[in-house]
Amino acid sequence: MAGAFAASLGAIALATVILRGTLAGEAAVDCIRSGIGALFGFAILGWLAGSIMDYLVRQDIENQYRRRLDWFRSEFQSTGDELPTTDELPRPDA
Repeated sequence: MAGAFAASLGAIALATVILRGTLAGEAAVDCIRSGIGALFGFAILGWLAGSIMDYLVRQDIENQYRRRLDWFRSEFQSTGDELPTTDELPRPDA
């Protein structure tokens, strides 16, 4: 996810700077130099944002899994059946 965010933001920044330079009548070398600088700067920001989003999504999925497992355990215990051993339950890191 981090790589996708980095590539997307970098490409958008490069295109925006080149478009701005073209509309302002700047020299191509200046447009490209500024565009490459913006590309790297926004790629770093995109990578950071993507890393944060990846972490948050993984945490949310794990929390949902744990809530569902707790619900399953409580429902299973309410039926009076014996709770499965830890060998029979899926591992949390799987």
